[in-house]
Amino acid sequence: MLDNIVDRFYPITNLMQTEGTIRDVGISYIEAQKREGVVYAEGRFAPQYHTREGMSLKDVIESMADGLAEGAERYGVMSTLIVGIGREASPGLGVDIARAAANSNVVAALDLCGPEAGNPPLKFREAFKVAIDSGLKATVHAGEGAGSVKQNLQNMEDAIRQLHANRLGHAIPLARSEPLLNLVLRRSVAIEMNPISNLVLHNIGDLKELAIDQLLARGVSVSLNSDDPAIWLKGHLSDVYSLVCEAYGFGFDVLDKLVRNSFDGSFAAERDKERLRELYREARRQRESNSKP
Repeated sequence: MLDNIVDRFYPITNLMQTEGTIRDVGISYIEAQKREGVVYAEGRFAPQYHTREGMSLKDVIESMADGLAEGAERYGVMSTLIVGIGREASPGLGVDIARAAANSNVVAALDLCGPEAGNPPLKFREAFKVAIDSGLKATVHAGEGAGSVKQNLQNMEDAIRQLHANRLGHAIPLARSEPLLNLVLRRSVAIEMNPISNLVLHNIGDLKELAIDQLLARGVSVSLNSDDPAIWLKGHLSDVYSLVCEAYGFGFDVLDKLVRNSFDGSFAAERDKERLRELYREARRQRESNSKP
């Protein structure tokens, strides 16, 4: 199922083969975040898909960074760029992408994304070493679709121990493994959960399978994310929060925790994190003031 979803990106990426089109997509992405009410966004993309007509990885990355920066200035949404490696890439291409990201001075983190089965994190250990040694943060899609619960758990552990991931994307079976839970807590790894994506792709049958309430109770830094909202209905961030809170019966206290986790686990500069926290505090004060009789 994930392979089919990934195939939907190719008609779009085929059109993103020039500096101008890539920059325009970056601007449009930020505009969409503004419409959604988002104040900080981490745009991530895999530059390997945008070199088919001769652009270098360097130029691809810089074009997207320019678009995000222009969008941020135009729409007032703070943004950070994450560069991903599509897992079907060779280990050598992964290293090239990591080096281009590290040398760009516009990238905050390296990501590993795409079909997980048959492409374990260890395949890109050298690429992530390059990134970490250069001062980039690391986030890895793991525990989503490796083929079995056992392999999902192994991929998550390898992402943390071998790729030194600061964050894990998806991590669907995390609550099933006490040793892995302890590792996540010990290493302060943030968890980027994508509940609606998991549901649509049939990786779970019910939102409560993610055990978000149990993870939060254990102190895991779980945040809610939209994954690919343009591909399916009710995939936007506001939908994700609404449906998760409804499924788990979460009130504003848990909502506050989830939002704080997203700020704390972000790759934003610390001064920007504090600004985000204050914006949220002000929004909560405004809501409480408006709700008084």
